[in-house]
Amino acid sequence: MGVGQALKISRKALGRSQSEVGVPYSQTMVAKIEHGEREIAPDMAPRIGQALDHPAILLELAREQSGGWGPAWLDGPNVDLHRAVVREMCLKELFESIEAVQQWSTARPPAAETDAERKRRYEHLMQVMDSIVALSTYIGVQCTEYGFSMLQVSRDHYARLKGKRYVRG
Repeated sequence: MGVGQALKISRKALGRSQSEVGVPYSQTMVAKIEHGEREIAPDMAPRIGQALDHPAILLELAREQSGGWGPAWLDGPNVDLHRAVVREMCLKELFESIEAVQQWSTARPPAAETDAERKRRYEHLMQVMDSIVALSTYIGVQCTEYGFSMLQVSRDHYARLKGKRYVRG
């Protein structure tokens, strides 16, 4: 999708004009970003994410800032983002992912796998990524539909991880 398109989707979903993004960019600059003619300055990326707090821009900013890691916001013609449809997609992808993980043992050392096994393992990882996208979409749609801040949910979750001493913080 790209950050420009995500900016446009997020801005429109929130009912904001190009001059109401919430950061010190002119309407012209926002239009150029949305059309892919300009990039968001690195120091402005977090500010735009916080100002809009919409899943499309948050996920795409994370993907861009990391060089391509992370789930994409689904916006293609074959996607229905109604909360009930997203729930069903999430459950389907989770079950498929669990099945894929159960099929692959990690007991064997990587060097013992054949090329064919490595290809199948890669496909299993792709299935797990599908579930990450489905879960991220589910969280994004739930936050959007029910008025939660996606950023706050993430911050609270990180605080929970720190409280359990799963991360050092």
